[in-house]
Amino acid sequence: MTRRIALAGPLAALAALAAAPAAHGQGAVVQAADGPPEAPLDYRWLPADVTIKAGEAVTWRFENATGSHNVMSRGDWDYRSGMWQPSHPPVTLPFNSPGTYEYVCEVHASTMFGTVTVTDASGNPPPPPPPPPLSEQPFPNDQTAPAIDSRRPEVTRVRARAWRRGAQVRFRLSEAARVTVRLKRGPITVARRAVSRRRGARHVTFRRLPDARYRIEVRATDLAGNRSRVSRAGVRLR
Repeated sequence: MTRRIALAGPLAALAALAAAPAAHGQGAVVQAADGPPEAPLDYRWLPADVTIKAGEAVTWRFENATGSHNVMSRGDWDYRSGMWQPSHPPVTLPFNSPGTYEYVCEVHASTMFGTVTVTDASGNPPPPPPPPPLSEQPFPNDQTAPAIDSRRPEVTRVRARAWRRGAQVRFRLSEAARVTVRLKRGPITVARRAVSRRRGARHVTFRRLPDARYRIEVRATDLAGNRSRVSRAGVRLR
């Protein structure tokens, strides 16, 4: 059951609140972190999902992570910190009411998201949300015809670069899809990968390729079977 909490003061006072000793229990610590070596800009929260007791606090830390980050609520509660660099001190936020609180980094919402689950003082999980009122509950004969997805996915911003004796192909997807990436020399396909990727900026890496100039073709097929147009790019390995 999600609940709404209010900011303790203006955003300008958050730095002082974070630097001051916490008056609540220790709670949990969440670290902003870069992605793996092959995708360092795929930022993450570590751990993304934490559980604390009512009256405890969560501390978000930013050191050792590149780029600018913040903490913003998502769902039925209200919080938004300032935008801070890695050198900024941690942000500590107490949670006094049991519930489930979703949060994101506003800049990197596609990868930096998580939840704070707040139990009661005894560690019991928050109660489930109440059912909707009768006026909003569907009747057995209330049926909606399923929507037919006929829109093809889009693959845009296709770029490629040499990467650790291979090539890394970057692109942006308009929706979740199965993506097929081909590396070609002339009419011959020398490497092919088919992977499932979520919506947003994504990449596929090829390793151990001989030095040459390659043509790259990227095509996506969504869950409804709609296929995108082929998007192309090129890369030279040497």
